[in-house]
Amino acid sequence: MPLNSTIRIILLILISAVSISVEAQPQQKLKLQLKTQPSQVGKKLVNYITDQRFGWRYQKVCTYYGSLIFAEAIHDPGISETIRNGYTPFYKGSRKNHIGHVDYNVFGIWPLEMYRQTGDKKYLEKGKLLADDEYRTVRPDGLSTYTRFWVDDMYMVGSLQILAYKSLKDTLYLNRAARQLVSYCEKLQRPNGLFYHRDDAPFYWGRGNGWAAAAMAEVLPMLPEDNKYYKPLMKAYRDMMGALLGFQGQDGMWHQLLDDPSSFAESSCTGMFLYAMATGLQRGWLPWDQYAGPVQKSWEALAGYVNEKGAVRDVCVGTNAKNKKKHYLTRPRHTGNYHGQAAVLWAATAMARLQNLRQE
Repeated sequence: MPLNSTIRIILLILISAVSISVEAQPQQKLKLQLKTQPSQVGKKLVNYITDQRFGWRYQKVCTYYGSLIFAEAIHDPGISETIRNGYTPFYKGSRKNHIGHVDYNVFGIWPLEMYRQTGDKKYLEKGKLLADDEYRTVRPDGLSTYTRFWVDDMYMVGSLQILAYKSLKDTLYLNRAARQLVSYCEKLQRPNGLFYHRDDAPFYWGRGNGWAAAAMAEVLPMLPEDNKYYKPLMKAYRDMMGALLGFQGQDGMWHQLLDDPSSFAESSCTGMFLYAMATGLQRGWLPWDQYAGPVQKSWEALAGYVNEKGAVRDVCVGTNAKNKKKHYLTRPRHTGNYHGQAAVLWAATAMARLQNLRQE
């Protein structure tokens, strides 16, 4: 064989090897360049909420759940112990949670997450009871009779049922969660990828969409690809994430009404979207080159909404569904509201997980 031909073949082999090496390089070798550490922000948030009285309302419970997953992400058993101690009065019966509504039953994510992390069966009974109560009676379509088709319920039902699945390993709970979410996507998600608050409240309310995004981020990691709900739910998730990129503000935040940039930048929806997007990056559902920049920008902006005490500012208060745009635009904003504490803790958790993955 002529020398030139031999050299040419060797060069082609070397180029091919380099190309394969580059293509095979896993995304986790890329690193986040964060100015603000998720661990520092999350600890401030936890310190703020643990200085308050523990309670049973859904926004508080979502914050305790956030504290538990954050503690796991940064390997801080002290936080987990504090949150478990806060549950003691409910376990002993000196305090009671409510039951009989999606906003009440989501209380179960607190003990179920503690059971998942510790294996202590004293936490399992209450969570299972609340998950099963949602399906005590079932509609002909297989949905819970608690179904209202408020977008918030995607998280209230989805998170409880998926945590019951994580605890009990019974696919009954997995399919409950997935079916409920897909049904809500079919009913409330619009062609642009965003969700109405309710069918008769046709507004893209920020936190309402945040609940939907967070719910999908909770359920999809547990859903096998051969499950019949996987493809429609993943499509709904990706459609939403793509839409959110177009509605993100120049400062990295999302707004009270997503399609109205004149509405105020709202911290709880931003935290929930960040949780969902960062989870998608960690799981490989979203392309790094398209989403990493917006995620980092959002995190740095959101961290600035946490004051020195660990209270999140510009949090929209609890919001009923109404067919009036002014209703959403004029909602009060509070500092330290638990909707915001929960959402930013979830975001800090997802960013810590993503940061750990990228630094391996």
